[in-house]
Amino acid sequence: MPPCGSSFSTLNLPSTFSLPECMEYFTLTAGPNTDLWRKPPNGDTATAPIVFTSLRNPFVVAEVTVSADWEMESDQGGIVVFAGAAPQSFSSENVPISPVTPFSRHGISRSLRPCKWVKAGMEFCSGTVNVSSVSATADGADWCVSPLCLPDNGPTTVHSLRIKFERVGHSLMVWYQIPTLSPFARTPGAVGSTWKKLREVTWFFYGVEDKCVHVGVYASRPANISRNSTMWAVMNGPMLGSSAMAGSEEGLVVEFEDLEIY
Repeated sequence: MPPCGSSFSTLNLPSTFSLPECMEYFTLTAGPNTDLWRKPPNGDTATAPIVFTSLRNPFVVAEVTVSADWEMESDQGGIVVFAGAAPQSFSSENVPISPVTPFSRHGISRSLRPCKWVKAGMEFCSGTVNVSSVSATADGADWCVSPLCLPDNGPTTVHSLRIKFERVGHSLMVWYQIPTLSPFARTPGAVGSTWKKLREVTWFFYGVEDKCVHVGVYASRPANISRNSTMWAVMNGPMLGSSAMAGSEEGLVVEFEDLEIY
């Protein structure tokens, strides 16, 4: 059963944004130059719109279905889990908007150890839609990506994807499922076989208190260019109207369905 919207917090979203009472269906809009990324040494970018909940019970599983009209390089959306402090907004200069500098008992400042996080979802890159994942630790972030369709079939062959995070011991397992394939599965075993393992993040939960796990979804458009400058404009024609109207249409709208966290 989808969780209640009142148990979620928002990040990098306008004050007018509101979540539904039931998180069965909702959307996030990501403007240009929004991202969730980490560069060593501990240089964070967290400007992507995110909604998340801080868990009260041990994390078991989280899953959601993601879909969007993917247009620009690195357009992405999916599910994210943080282990440690709750996520905060970080500026494009990789400086915390509300920095907190702790001090030792001798009055010498020391840096906070950044929280770990993993995100996974759909990402448009190299002309096709992919399933992708990033795992961020104190040393930086990695990136893994796998095409969901052959380039010859076009980037819109797969329109949506269901992503699942599962805790197994101290590890985080990342699974994905193409919803258009699951209706053909008639038995529990066949349904289970439609889930594909993307990766395992070993020791992700090691040393992490249950109350320090935060789970949510994100949308991101890292590209900072106008849609009229992309292949989308070549294929669909330039956008008409004033520059102000065009600017309001530059966001990536990601749809989320059937969010489950338990």
